[in-house]
Amino acid sequence: MEHDESLIRQILLGRRDLFEQIVWEYQNLVFTVCLNIVKNTHDAENMAQETFLTAYRSLRDFRGGNFKSWLCRIAANKSIDYKRKHALLVLETFEQPIEQAGEPLEETVERKDRKVRLEQILSELPGKYASVIKAFYYSQLTVKEISRRMQLPERTVETRLYRAKKLIRERWGEDGA
Repeated sequence: MEHDESLIRQILLGRRDLFEQIVWEYQNLVFTVCLNIVKNTHDAENMAQETFLTAYRSLRDFRGGNFKSWLCRIAANKSIDYKRKHALLVLETFEQPIEQAGEPLEETVERKDRKVRLEQILSELPGKYASVIKAFYYSQLTVKEISRRMQLPERTVETRLYRAKKLIRERWGEDGA
């Protein structure tokens, strides 16, 4: 710990090149923290890099204590934020039209690719989940309406929606997006 604090003091006094020692010392730990949360090597590498950038920019905010814990907290927060944003992107894919007026071609192609990918994932879901999620998002039926049409208790529909969303997020992440 004293070593870390001494290193940080020197970095803050202008020896920015010493931050490389921190990266070398903690890169495996930070990567492991990120990987445990995002479950994807490529994303974990990106989150680890973001962690070190944030730590470097925030060194002045470090108030002493356990630097390792502080760094791991940054890694966990970065990874959790990424995962939330990523999950939101998956679910927003249901609701967005493929083309939007005035949008650059690149974004239209990207949106189209996400739609195709989502359709592939939906086709692989067990039927009881796929039918409920399609009714909810594509037909824009309420839980109550789905319950009536499928002759299921509302609670069952809610559970299937929850599980379908979870499966979609998991499979979306497994595909390496």
